[in-house]
Amino acid sequence: MSVHALLIPNAAWPELLERARRLEDLGVATVWVDDHLLNPAKPAQPWLDAWSVLPALAAATSRVRIGPLVANGVLRPAATLVRHALSVDHISGGRLELGIGAGYAAADHAAGAPADLAGLAATVHDGLAGRPVLDGFPGLAPAPERRVPLTIAAHGRKALEVAARYGDRWVSYGGFGLSAAEHLALTRRRIAYLEQARERPVRRMLLAGSPAVTAEPIWSSVAAVEDFTGRYREAGIEEFTFYYPPGPMWTDENADKVFEDYLS
Repeated sequence: MSVHALLIPNAAWPELLERARRLEDLGVATVWVDDHLLNPAKPAQPWLDAWSVLPALAAATSRVRIGPLVANGVLRPAATLVRHALSVDHISGGRLELGIGAGYAAADHAAGAPADLAGLAATVHDGLAGRPVLDGFPGLAPAPERRVPLTIAAHGRKALEVAARYGDRWVSYGGFGLSAAEHLALTRRRIAYLEQARERPVRRMLLAGSPAVTAEPIWSSVAAVEDFTGRYREAGIEEFTFYYPPGPMWTDENADKVFEDYLS
């Protein structure tokens, strides 16, 4: 089972870098960075741009994989997104994981046109392979022996079909305001539909660990985290991304320690 972490870029760069390096030392598979115009939950907070943070992380780390979770299709044209991705993949020595989604935050939609996920995914998929989107702009491309893995956020049936067609990985946060039972049942239904639609292997990942999307106090103990992940693994989830650090999001003073103990 792979465990990843999501950085919320609402801290100064030295602190974000310290967090990323700590996560690399802890052995997480990927350090993801949230991608919005501003913090959807607290718009007045400071906020760093994901595609400015990612190349800096690429240069300042050496082992951990990095990427946006997820690159917001509302904010950038697909060709621009592909160029960002190929550049960061080059800087990191092939450590990029590219997540994409249609975007949900009101502030993002106010700043740009709604994304058509199918068109976005098709263009990005082709662009990562060096096909039409970058014709006439040779520049960088992934080395022949590797491919930038594509993670697609999807929740509705049409979006799940897009993830099944183009994604190497599907990711979901479940939903806001759901009980534990509702969240798990909904995740099971989405996995079942994804399995029906897919024509090749698609890994299944859950974003969890914030009170906004996880009703249970999973950071109360390592046993609580293991109980949570065990139920979702039984449902078909193969990978987990947890918000990091969990401490500021929970009243439990031991949340950060539980996270580290869980990984060790």
